[in-house]
Amino acid sequence: MPDANAIQEGFKDVQNDICSFLNEHNSKSYQEDCWKYEKGNGGGITRVWADGDLIEKGGVNFSAIRGTSLPQSAATKFKIPEGTEFLATGVSLVIHPWSPFVPTIHMNIRYFEAGDVAWFGGGIDLTPCYPVKDQIINFHETLKDVCDRSGHDYAKDKATCDDYFYLPHRDETRGVGGIFFDHLQGDLDTHFDYAKNLGYAFKDLYRPFIESNRDQEYTEDQRNFLLYRRGRYVEFNLVYDRGTIFGLQSKGRIESILMSLPATAHWAYDYRPEPGTPEHTLTDFYLKPQDWVNMD
Repeated sequence: MPDANAIQEGFKDVQNDICSFLNEHNSKSYQEDCWKYEKGNGGGITRVWADGDLIEKGGVNFSAIRGTSLPQSAATKFKIPEGTEFLATGVSLVIHPWSPFVPTIHMNIRYFEAGDVAWFGGGIDLTPCYPVKDQIINFHETLKDVCDRSGHDYAKDKATCDDYFYLPHRDETRGVGGIFFDHLQGDLDTHFDYAKNLGYAFKDLYRPFIESNRDQEYTEDQRNFLLYRRGRYVEFNLVYDRGTIFGLQSKGRIESILMSLPATAHWAYDYRPEPGTPEHTLTDFYLKPQDWVNMD
């Protein structure tokens, strides 16, 4: 097994790096909440932004919990006996900006061990309302660089992301994808490097959207479309997201588990954007898997 303490400290460093970056671009700093895991040992550090000039609501959460009440989702897949002590640690973030032109972004990196089983997982995905094609291509090219430097297959992890962040009941992806990996076993030191490389790349991945788009004026209709699209984000997180399911099954801290939800969201009955509008282009083109890095 790798050094669990070194992994936790590495994840804390990633959290600090991301939080420093976000504070540079938001008018208000985060609220920090240090908490303890009541069903076992450990806890976490939750940092939440609200009502800044960039971030309407967002959070970057570190956690490291130990317990014996192994979540069913983990016990079933790897046939781990009930009552086995487990460690789950990681960093997760979701940023919901005010502007419909700055995409929502989600990222997490995590490590899990129970008995003689251990693995890394993680990923990042982008959820824009009014995407700019060149910016989306650049986002994926940066991710490919992370994968190449880490010895991982971008095309494989990109396809896994497209498959995972998909809403079957809506027949659409959650956004324009990214990369996603889970249950990486074997060379755990290499997989740890991959997770950290992704975490430290967050600044390069998100900065272009902030610097290019944040000052763009938007209408009330465009803001309402953002709130409508957030409804789809909520649907995925509450119905399909493995992290949410794991947190609830492990009886984790509910405030940190549901940190990913936006402050506001709308649902509209049978809304259908007019063909030829940017709103229609989002669902007709961008919310379908595309080969971004090979696109003109």
